[in-house]
Amino acid sequence: MEARSRIPLRFALVLVAGVLALWLLRRALAPFFLAMVLAYLLAPIVEALSDRIGRRWSVATVLLGSAAGLAGLIAAVAPWIGGQLQTLLASLPRWKAALDARFLPWLQAHPAWQARIDRALESVDPVSVAQGLRATGGGVLGCFLDLLALILVPLILYYLLLEGPELVKTARGLVPPRHRERLDRMAQAIHLRLGGYIRGQLAVALVMSVLQGAGFLVLGVPSAWLLGLVAGFSNVVPYSPYLTAMPAAVVLAYLDGGRGGHLVLVAGVFFLIQKIEGFYLTPVWVGRASRLHPLEVLIALTAFGFWFGVLGLVFAVPLAVVLKVVAEELMRDYRAHPWFGDPA
Repeated sequence: MEARSRIPLRFALVLVAGVLALWLLRRALAPFFLAMVLAYLLAPIVEALSDRIGRRWSVATVLLGSAAGLAGLIAAVAPWIGGQLQTLLASLPRWKAALDARFLPWLQAHPAWQARIDRALESVDPVSVAQGLRATGGGVLGCFLDLLALILVPLILYYLLLEGPELVKTARGLVPPRHRERLDRMAQAIHLRLGGYIRGQLAVALVMSVLQGAGFLVLGVPSAWLLGLVAGFSNVVPYSPYLTAMPAAVVLAYLDGGRGGHLVLVAGVFFLIQKIEGFYLTPVWVGRASRLHPLEVLIALTAFGFWFGVLGLVFAVPLAVVLKVVAEELMRDYRAHPWFGDPA
């Protein structure tokens, strides 16, 4: 009986080869992964409509409605963002004059530093600059190819929504019947935790955008609401607002005339609002649903960010939720094993 419960070697090798192929093709499979996430979010709406108008029409309706909603959101937000960027560009001459007024006298009073800066500028190698530009061009080309791959997302999403139940049924049929009850239990746990995580993360992003934007506005930071929006929605990657929003807020406050104590106050208010998110909003709205410890979140960010880049950072927590559910099942098996409970 013990021998029959083990996975045959050839099946185990196929499973390992499949996992290795997924890892090697992780960049190419990014559109499929993104489409799977979107399909997970839109599937409940498709299921609700399919009984009334049929699955094919419900998929088309949901996709067209989502595209129209996204286009409407972009049309509503784009003018506001454009106005914020125009304000920033219009402020550049004033900020340049302020920097010149502050640093040019200091450089004139310290000719040694002026000489060092001049030598540094003279030592710039045009060949190195050309190589850097070539590398940058390669990076731009890589980004273009990534964007081209994302064009596949709507097509993949359509087929996932249309044939999702059949794909799930087929995958479930590959599981030995004696393990299907466990698979259903794990799938239900993952579904509940991911749903709570997504709802909680969206609520945290909205609240943090308002709090950070209001804090910057009260302190007179330029483009306060734009910075608040960046700070709020960059919370999708935990701890990233400290890199995406706080340095920009301090720099803009400095260029707008802020000094010493005011800059410290800007950083302090930002830090305080982030602590509200860290001590209350995320633990209550997200942590309880996902059941992840902060240390587990950090490990997931490090691992998946290293393996999958920016996309791994964005989806690190959902992937960690899935792995934790699997780990809990394995731990249950471990505790139920005779070796664990045998006093000998």
